[in-house]
Amino acid sequence: MNLKHNYKLISAILFFQLFSFALFSQESKQYNLTDKAYGLAWDGQNFWFIDTNRRALIKINEIGEQEIFNLGLANLRGISFDQREGRILVVAPKLILKIDPNTGGITDKVAVPVQNLAGIASVGNFYYLLDLDNAKVQIFDKASNFLVGGFFTDRTRPRDLCYGRDSIWISDSSDNSIYRYDVKSGKITGSIKTNLKSIRGVILSGSKLWVVDRDNHEIKNIPFVETERFIASGEEEYTLEVSLKFKIDTVSISKAQIAIMHPPSNEGQRIRSVKFTDATYKPAFIQRNRVHLKKMSIEDATGEQNLKYKFTSRNQFIKYYIGDDYLDKEMSYPNDVTKYFDPTKENPKRFLRDYIDTLNSIRLLSPNNVDFRATLLNEGIPTMPYRMVRFEDKKAKSIEDAVMIFLLGYGWVPITNIQTLPTSDKRYFEKKETDLIIYQSLTNVPAISPVYFKKDPSSEWENLPAEITYKIK
Repeated sequence: MNLKHNYKLISAILFFQLFSFALFSQESKQYNLTDKAYGLAWDGQNFWFIDTNRRALIKINEIGEQEIFNLGLANLRGISFDQREGRILVVAPKLILKIDPNTGGITDKVAVPVQNLAGIASVGNFYYLLDLDNAKVQIFDKASNFLVGGFFTDRTRPRDLCYGRDSIWISDSSDNSIYRYDVKSGKITGSIKTNLKSIRGVILSGSKLWVVDRDNHEIKNIPFVETERFIASGEEEYTLEVSLKFKIDTVSISKAQIAIMHPPSNEGQRIRSVKFTDATYKPAFIQRNRVHLKKMSIEDATGEQNLKYKFTSRNQFIKYYIGDDYLDKEMSYPNDVTKYFDPTKENPKRFLRDYIDTLNSIRLLSPNNVDFRATLLNEGIPTMPYRMVRFEDKKAKSIEDAVMIFLLGYGWVPITNIQTLPTSDKRYFEKKETDLIIYQSLTNVPAISPVYFKKDPSSEWENLPAEITYKIK
């Protein structure tokens, strides 16, 4: 990629921070749009969009009233607000129009060497333009009136772009997701999944992301969570009733304990309302993991045990991305990670970028989950095996084994599918909202069930085999 310029973004950043307060007040409102709405902008007081059929620019005020400004040009698609100039920017084939938001009049026209434009963002001294002919973001220098760089989006049907948080955000109607790109490298750093059918315009302010939902003729707020490590969106909720059947083979259980491990509650899934039908099981912890624990007495029987419990999980679609800031940090593993790898096999001079390259090679060469985990451990990479239910259309499709790995200086990331393409981005990981972890291991050895048994207080916890059935509520 050729990016021959410096990024002067201070004014743009300040603008997004300032107008985010005004935009928050719009969150509870619904605005009806015309049939062929395209693009979206916010000038600090009003929403703006394009009607491609009417060849018009339309303003919506805070009470939903619309004002139409006919521009008379075909193929109007991209729109944004340039805070520095106080102008609405609208793109047409080979043309940027500058519109006075007070009168709707055209104050200037800028010729650009891009025929099929569909989005624009004004960032410092540059325009970022979405070129539909090649799905590329073109960078146009305002001073020289030349294209000075850009990057390919690799999107099937990109529709609009905006700028925010040092990133370019692009809507894609092929999967109705929003993709975030690093402005300097042009690489995808995350995405946001929506439940819409036909998204077009997109704007970002603060923590709020807004899109044009053409199918329902509305402006929609898309909830998501963004940190320096991941973007989470696409929430699904599941309620499961679990039945366990296991056996206790011991002579005396007067001082024994049984613990049932909860599904992990983490970034990708939030476990709530864990309830056991047997009231003798009480909430407790094992190695910082939530469990329901029963202290057994002389009145309890050995042999076969039957137990039921249920829980609700809110799962999010999470895409992790390892940014440049992490790659060369000198870090050591925290103490609670040591049980997941062999410290004697760790390479103390290896940086995170080395781990990522090693991991990618292992993924390409591993035929199955067992070989994958064995090779990871041999390389000194911490692994946490787990078992998950994979859903499809709210119905359990399969039960599968997978693994999380701990990347030095970054944290745990899931590997739900081992195989990757040689061209895959090595710094990109995801956990789908359709994958629900039902139990994970306390060491690098895969757990065989969520059932643990301790015959007396001085003994170690033993993982017991169990027959497990799941009923989706």
